[in-house]
Amino acid sequence: MDTASLKRQLSPGWLEAAGSRRGWMAVAIGVLLLCAAGLVYFTGGTRYAYLHAMYLPIILAAVIFRVSGGVVAGIAAGLLVGPLMPIDVAGDLRQPVVNWASRLGAFVVVGAFTGWIAGRLIEQVRHLRWAVTHDVDTGLPNRRALSRDLRPILASDKDEGGVHLMVLRVENLTEIINTLGYDVGTALSCAVAERLLQIAPPGSRVYQIAPDRLAAMVPVAAEAPGGTDQLAESVLEAMHASFPADGVNVHASVSLGIAHLHDGGGDPDALIRRADIALYAGQQLGRRYAFYDIQSDRTSRANLALMGELLIAIQEDQLLLHYQPKLDLATGRVVGVEALVRWMHPVRGMVPPGDFIPQAENTDLISPLSRWVINEAVGQLARWRSRGLDLGMAVNLSVKNLHEDRLLEEIQALLRRHDLEPDCLELEVTESAIMDDPESALEALRRCRDLGIGLSIDDFGTGYSSLAYLSEIPADTVKIDRSFVRKMLDDRDTGRIVESTIALCHYLNMVVVAEGVTNQHQMETLAAFGCNVVQGFHIARPMDAGAFEAWFTRGEWPRPKESAAAGPVWTFGEPRGRTTRWTGS
Repeated sequence: MDTASLKRQLSPGWLEAAGSRRGWMAVAIGVLLLCAAGLVYFTGGTRYAYLHAMYLPIILAAVIFRVSGGVVAGIAAGLLVGPLMPIDVAGDLRQPVVNWASRLGAFVVVGAFTGWIAGRLIEQVRHLRWAVTHDVDTGLPNRRALSRDLRPILASDKDEGGVHLMVLRVENLTEIINTLGYDVGTALSCAVAERLLQIAPPGSRVYQIAPDRLAAMVPVAAEAPGGTDQLAESVLEAMHASFPADGVNVHASVSLGIAHLHDGGGDPDALIRRADIALYAGQQLGRRYAFYDIQSDRTSRANLALMGELLIAIQEDQLLLHYQPKLDLATGRVVGVEALVRWMHPVRGMVPPGDFIPQAENTDLISPLSRWVINEAVGQLARWRSRGLDLGMAVNLSVKNLHEDRLLEEIQALLRRHDLEPDCLELEVTESAIMDDPESALEALRRCRDLGIGLSIDDFGTGYSSLAYLSEIPADTVKIDRSFVRKMLDDRDTGRIVESTIALCHYLNMVVVAEGVTNQHQMETLAAFGCNVVQGFHIARPMDAGAFEAWFTRGEWPRPKESAAAGPVWTFGEPRGRTTRWTGS
């Protein structure tokens, strides 16, 4: 972008406005020079202090006309109080040449220096005024400029029904900057802005509102074919082509959020925020562009409020654990449970885990939440074992938790305090979380294995892990995701995937757990496939500790007609990690 041309578009300050009326200001300075010379003469000549009045028009000329104005005014002032101006009017005493010549030189020097200083200061002021409303790297107008430009439009009584605010995010900008440097990232932002202006209708304006986000105020005619949807598709299509940025061709992966002008409710900042909400709502849904929806805004506000209350909930014991049984298909025995956290909010009532756990995983609240769950689960496991219930306990963890060295030490100390063996606890980590950063996750999982704690890959089949990584993951158990279990009876290919996954995991000496079992047919099929353990609503819904004990005592859970294969189908070498407790007894 041409930064200098953008600066020239600013409305002038009073000094710049004065410079634009140069003729009138020159006349005014000339009059001031004559008045100052007259003051010197009528007060007795150059011998007296009023001679310094000549500096006023010199300085003023230097400020308005810079160095040239200061020099000209200095020469004029020097001549006016020069050879024709007496030292003493009453005595008619004339000045020596060296006297008035040196004074003329001093006036010229003062005028030139003042003009130079004034020029530098005014340029700095102009730059600061420009920087307030522009991004200093790309030269694009910034968020403040967007708010300023939106304010009169939102306040207008005119029907601006066709104006939309479009926020564009360059999703891979951070990667480009880290790989190719900040200059390439800046050049890419400028190139994206230029291409956006080429695609957008006439009258559109582009702003840089964040390092990775641009905003465009776009007028879209109501009668235009496809309207804003067509424009969004055109913008995304235009962004497919590579961008020349600082001598390098790079690809920009972009997404869009769009808000109608009326969505702002007359507040520019609210309109910008709502376009941002549309952007991130679309990303969460896997869409390349999305329009602002008030429901997503309410959800965002509610989630933010929940996160603000979650730490209080942990400290005030508003959380509780429910336990879902795991059934060993080889023996028909319940051999363990999975601990699932619930939130009994004092105002909202029971808050579903999906409403707060994903948000907690994006903040540091996941650490105290996981610690609370582990403490409660291990404590409950110890109480059950003291009553003769030989069960295992599975707890879900975020990969972020596994990177906390202190957390693993705390788990080890917790197990020792309750006199429990490490292998009675199993930590479940989702496959997708592992595959987000495989190398780092594998290192953290190995530390868990070295402590003797069981490891399970949760939601297997949803994270696109390679077979190479599957063979390296130091896990004892694989949990087949419920989406495969649900479809395996109706879709032959899905059934084959489930069967082959079970065989593959047995080949790697892993125990297989199928989650989401909802009927007897599914359980019988999984037993025939050789699955080791199942859990789901068909066996029992998650329940609190008291309800589980009563349910377990009754022993009225469904059992398969034919038992599953008790353990791995093939065994090559030693088992991975610890000896599993899920193969029956």
